[in-house]
Amino acid sequence: MKPFKPQRLALLISMAFTAPMLMAQQSTDVGRINVEGQPGGTDTGMISQEETPKARSSVSRQYIEKLNPTANSFQIIDILPGVNTFNYDATGLFGGGIRIRGFAGDQLGMTINGAPVNDSGNFAVYPQEYTDTENLCEVFITQGSTDTDSPHVGASGGNIGMVTCAPKDAFGVRAAQSIGQLNYRRSFVRLDTGKVGPSNLKAFISYSKASAEKFKGAGGADRDHIDMAVEVRPNADVFLSASLLYNNAINNNIRALSNPQIAQYGRNFDFSTVVPQHLTAVAGTAQTETVPADGFYKFNINPFRNYLFTSKAEFKVNKDLTLSAEPYYWYGFGTGGGQIQQLTEGGTGTNVTRLKDLNGDGDTLDKVLAYGSSVTETNRPGVTFKVNYRIDNHTVNAGYWYERANHRQTGPRVAFDNNGNSSNTWLDNPAAFLQRPDGQAFQARDWRTISTGKSLYVQDTIALMNDKLMLQIGGRNATIDRDFTNYANAQSSSATGRSDADYQIKRSYSKFLPSAGVKYNLDTQKSVFFNVAENFKAPGNFSFQNLLQGGTVANGVLTGATLRNPVVGIETSTNMDLGYRLQTESTTLSGSVFMVNYKNRIASAFNPETALSVDYNVGDVSLKGVELEAGQKLNKNFSLYGSMSYTESKMKQDLRLSSTLTEATAGKNFPDTPKWMAAMALSYKEGPWFGQLTAKYTGKAFATLVNDQQMDGYTLLNLAAGYKLPSTGFFKAPEVRLNVDNLANTDYQRISSPSGSQFTVRALPLGTLAGSNPFYYIGAPRFVSVTLRSDF
Repeated sequence: MKPFKPQRLALLISMAFTAPMLMAQQSTDVGRINVEGQPGGTDTGMISQEETPKARSSVSRQYIEKLNPTANSFQIIDILPGVNTFNYDATGLFGGGIRIRGFAGDQLGMTINGAPVNDSGNFAVYPQEYTDTENLCEVFITQGSTDTDSPHVGASGGNIGMVTCAPKDAFGVRAAQSIGQLNYRRSFVRLDTGKVGPSNLKAFISYSKASAEKFKGAGGADRDHIDMAVEVRPNADVFLSASLLYNNAINNNIRALSNPQIAQYGRNFDFSTVVPQHLTAVAGTAQTETVPADGFYKFNINPFRNYLFTSKAEFKVNKDLTLSAEPYYWYGFGTGGGQIQQLTEGGTGTNVTRLKDLNGDGDTLDKVLAYGSSVTETNRPGVTFKVNYRIDNHTVNAGYWYERANHRQTGPRVAFDNNGNSSNTWLDNPAAFLQRPDGQAFQARDWRTISTGKSLYVQDTIALMNDKLMLQIGGRNATIDRDFTNYANAQSSSATGRSDADYQIKRSYSKFLPSAGVKYNLDTQKSVFFNVAENFKAPGNFSFQNLLQGGTVANGVLTGATLRNPVVGIETSTNMDLGYRLQTESTTLSGSVFMVNYKNRIASAFNPETALSVDYNVGDVSLKGVELEAGQKLNKNFSLYGSMSYTESKMKQDLRLSSTLTEATAGKNFPDTPKWMAAMALSYKEGPWFGQLTAKYTGKAFATLVNDQQMDGYTLLNLAAGYKLPSTGFFKAPEVRLNVDNLANTDYQRISSPSGSQFTVRALPLGTLAGSNPFYYIGAPRFVSVTLRSDF
């Protein structure tokens, strides 16, 4: 595993600023291009007026800039209809999870400036990695229906899109400093060049540094982030842009608790601060070092670094034809989870499951503690080509998306000392890895997945009846080819198979996904719409682990094993929306009735027979409900926004875990899918004063597939209040802002699988089989911070 090199970041920075200039030098005069302006808010309470024939919601720059500056993308869209979010803490630095209409984060396609950022292996999303709020101009969601041109093969439940702000036309510097409880500190600075030269080149670069302590237990988060972008228009018909984000962060995990643990130890119970100690080595004596029951906070961390380069070249061939290419490149490296591991010296398995003498006592009789966890490194280039053509009353969009993700997943182990210091915290130095008897690095897993994603799409938007009626018909053929190689490693289990020999498996998943929408304008202010779309999600690459079965080991060599086929198939969903919109100067309202039918929904569930979590197709699931959102300008000072969601979810079949065990899931509600959610945001502005009060109610929801444990509903209040100071000297439009998150200090908890589809089957015992209590994250208490910001 190669560590991240500073030269990589330098190369990407160079590409971000030089690519548009290089393309500009090669471009020719091909006509005029229309560039969409930056999204802006209205005075109707943070709701944007949408024109698409499907359910879509967004928040604008005006709303985002009032939030805590470290708010992540999930916190930003928390008040939108259908959105069910949870964050590990108030700052957003520790991450969180999301569901929209019951779809988990790994069922939602997420993009930044059109480039996909879901994990290429399991489609998970990590909201704390992506961008700074000062550089975001819009975050939008499409509830249920994935966009026809979306670059996704794991999005069965819709899109989340982030759009960064363009560089400013005028030179300027913006700086901000935030402080708060829990030793919260954040510094931010952004430089805009303004327009330069005859091609009106403009660029910005920003840097932020943020840190905070955990609200319970020892440890904290530390994050460095860079955003930059450049745009150039060499002539009226060519537009070129490029952007780069870089994120480097490390944070301690916040411990999830079961209900019995909460009852016994309290809600603030966390990882231990006691350093695990190695035993004094004794030659010839079998010694066992045990993993501490409460772990060790320094060995429960999540280090991760990533960068994303995006670019766009758009050419207007004539007044009716526009062509564009949007290449991107994603790199990520990191680890996470609990890093205290017990390793057994010697052993009787294959050579790859054995270890050398770890404690240096001259024997291989011991069980020794080590530091290590799962490491993932991803290199992911891709490109989307688009064509936009207008003919008569038709607007045709067509395109092709292609990416090739190299996803390397390993599980090395390194030594640590009795002061709690590991020899390689990031697990990126092969020289520090503990070794097998053959001199190779010991790996708890060792996989390479080459995932090739492709999508060919076309969509025709037809204007009829003097533009009163819009028809939108589209389709895309989405494909992902998985080429999975298991290199012999120590991750073996007799219950699910073994991984202690090399094997390779290739699978291709493909689906044609039609969509159709219609919007009819009742008059200049009112419209109705209907949309139906099919989506799909391919299985994650974890479905290919431990596929070897049987075999015998002689002299450390496995023979006679057979390779079984993965049992998890694709998940599909059909989403239908029937909606109404009202859009006036002071009022915006949008409502829809929706129905979603799943086929073979994928969920990772705990099997009480094997005591393991495994991916299953849990059968068909139906969702139906109502979503409403409205914004109202009350007067020149106040505006109000509100949203409401009602969702019914039902699993249609019992879940068969094995040949002898079937769980009674038919007719049960899908977990972590509240029936009721509602949100409100009241904004105020009078002279230099401004403020915003938000309230979000999340109803009760079940925590297991058989619905034998549930989470109570709760309401969270957040407050922002500020004052714009007069400009003076170097300070232009300075302002001070107070943010109070969880204003009422509400106690609440959420299931510990908010980023994916993992669920416990049951909490209570079934006959002779024990249940497995779900684990919950404790809601963060009240958090207060202050931000001082100014332009220069």
